[in-house]
Amino acid sequence: MTLAASSKWMAQWSDAFRRTQVSVSPFSLFWIVASALSTTFVLGVPAYAQSPGSSAAAVKPVSLETMNDLSLAAAVNVCELAVEQKLAVQNAVISNAKAITYVVTAGHGSQIAGSGKLEAAQIVNGSIVQIVGRVKQGCYAKITAADKKFVDEVIAQYTAQATKAQPKK
Repeated sequence: MTLAASSKWMAQWSDAFRRTQVSVSPFSLFWIVASALSTTFVLGVPAYAQSPGSSAAAVKPVSLETMNDLSLAAAVNVCELAVEQKLAVQNAVISNAKAITYVVTAGHGSQIAGSGKLEAAQIVNGSIVQIVGRVKQGCYAKITAADKKFVDEVIAQYTAQATKAQPKK
């Protein structure tokens, strides 16, 4: 891909993400995942990711270490945007979850080591939980009350779902 083609591709994706409006009144994890996935399904995978050179046989699952690095980088980004730029944590988390989902889907065939091939919703969901958990550990004391409420609700929903999934003894 030439520099001009790459610049054009980035401009198209950048414009598409800017046009994507995310508005979630109840801080429901379902709605967050749905809004993040809407962009993926509406826009589809860019032509670069669909090129003949990226065959399914050559795809290597993303490592857990890389997923942790992506989540940590996303949380740092969320904290920076929330604290310094006063952007709502919810919006920053959704944007970063979309980015992680794109990387895993386009670059690794939706595969994470130890988990096999995942649906985009699973990747988004896991990314949101990982990012929010790291925001709670990192800049929680510096974010607004509304942002704290969002963080607490996502963690509470995840905890409730994880508790339900545990086998009864």
